[in-house]
Amino acid sequence: MSATYSEENLIENVRAHISLYDIFSEDYRDQFDTEFENYDSDSDPEYLMSDGESDSNDEEVVAHGDPAIDFLEEDWSNTVLNLGRVDFTGKSAGLLHEIEIEDSTNILKPIDVFFSIIDNDILLLMCNETNRYAHQRLNNGPVRRSSRMSRWKDVDIDEMKKFLGVLMFSGVVVFPTYESYWKKDSLYYHELFHKIGMSYNRFIIILKCWHFVDNNIARDNTNRLYKIKPLMDMIFQKTQNLYTPGDTLVVDESMIAFRGRLLFRQYNPSKSHKYGIKMYKLCTPEGFTWASSIYCGTGPTLGTLDKPGTVVVNLADSLLDEGRLIITDNFYTSVPLAEYLYGRKTDLCGTLRKNRKWLPVDVKEKKMKKGQFIARQKEFITILKWNDKRDVLMLSTCHGDQFQNTGKTDRKGNTIIKPKMILDYNNTKQGIDVSDQLSSYYNPQRKSLVWYKKVAMELLFGITVVNSMIIFNKQVNKKLTLLSFTESLSRSILCTEVTDKSESVNIQKNISMHFLEQFDRQNGKIQRKRCHGCYSSLREDGQLSAEEAGKKAKKVNTHCKVCGHAYCLICYNKIH
Repeated sequence: MSATYSEENLIENVRAHISLYDIFSEDYRDQFDTEFENYDSDSDPEYLMSDGESDSNDEEVVAHGDPAIDFLEEDWSNTVLNLGRVDFTGKSAGLLHEIEIEDSTNILKPIDVFFSIIDNDILLLMCNETNRYAHQRLNNGPVRRSSRMSRWKDVDIDEMKKFLGVLMFSGVVVFPTYESYWKKDSLYYHELFHKIGMSYNRFIIILKCWHFVDNNIARDNTNRLYKIKPLMDMIFQKTQNLYTPGDTLVVDESMIAFRGRLLFRQYNPSKSHKYGIKMYKLCTPEGFTWASSIYCGTGPTLGTLDKPGTVVVNLADSLLDEGRLIITDNFYTSVPLAEYLYGRKTDLCGTLRKNRKWLPVDVKEKKMKKGQFIARQKEFITILKWNDKRDVLMLSTCHGDQFQNTGKTDRKGNTIIKPKMILDYNNTKQGIDVSDQLSSYYNPQRKSLVWYKKVAMELLFGITVVNSMIIFNKQVNKKLTLLSFTESLSRSILCTEVTDKSESVNIQKNISMHFLEQFDRQNGKIQRKRCHGCYSSLREDGQLSAEEAGKKAKKVNTHCKVCGHAYCLICYNKIH
């Protein structure tokens, strides 16, 4: 073939094929139709060079002439064997030690789990650095008498807990500004904020001075995360000392919304928050975040790995060598990462980008119709390409090309089958999405906060609250929702009791107005209702759902007409 392959040459060759077409047998004619129909001139390297222009920058064209690449391509075999998982030798998912219960009831509550992670060490860090920063501001210059800073008092652990409780509750009940929570206007009036013993001025000055590191200490100028790193390291150290994940992990990134000026701020149009701080997360399939790191634009790579591969290894380093499976998307998955992890007795499964190095060319360039697939294998790595609605390229060190029944049918009633590799990926990859979804529900972040305070709120009220809820539900074997869990935390931290509107209105009235009496009989039968006090106590601890609490509460035939609720004698005396 000549060095150039012009459009005229292509037309002449096609005409020659057409003239021969008439004498072909019917079977061979069908085969020719298929090959000609699937021909794609854009993927033909000889056709790409038909204009006589230099194509030295095209990696695909160069790859075909590179002896080293050709040798590597020959290592991929058409024979695909079913690969098994590496033997798991780590601990099964669960707590590493018992959670200390604060009160004498010996009943685990949401607040016990939350403060087993955000313990006194972390609270003391926040108190010390907040007080230090406040004094630095006072010493840096004169303070006006009307300024809030002139009335500064050092924060202690109890007040820091109350401050965190207010922030947490502001994510559940959202008002336009922090000041609105303390307003007496009927549009915003909330009785809770007038009883907790923290004024708006005190809350806002603590928020303004909220710090996690001493600004005056010498630091490495290349460390762009110095403002938040001490808090972040302590939170995940406590988390990892409390809980161990199982044999499957998921790595992906999420975005903390931030539109201010920041050197490592990212833009990702595929995320719900397009502008923000990128956070890499290592999660379990149920959404428990075990480790995390923030992208700051710098950092070395590990050996032959690229930066995404280095992120995966750094996040999961202490969990390797124990036979786990790591699930990644196409941003992280690569052949070098698979080889590295397999050498550390860890499997990898994930989607793959077509332009990655060291992939078999016939798999990348294969044109397929719906339902078709192609797979190649080299030692312990399987590359599979399957077409459903579009081509999906996968890599796995623990799968072959086997298919599995999904248990579903299409519109025509045909059974739907998919590659087992893809089904396992879909079933576990949801862990990151669950974590991000739950973290976004009741997060108290505000638009005006500086970047490191936004990260702190994500760590405290996003990741830690969700992690605490997952641990609590596993320990008590319940399905407590995130809203109920957050309400219980806020109620416990702010020391509030469950009271309904009639009780709060009548609290200052003469107690002689309240008395316990029996329900009137209906058709000669005694009425019985669930005790309101028993029900409230069961719900307050966060132990039971509304339905379960309703079943366990006592049935009584006595009530208080003023309160409008049924009570047993014990609950009536306790409330009145």
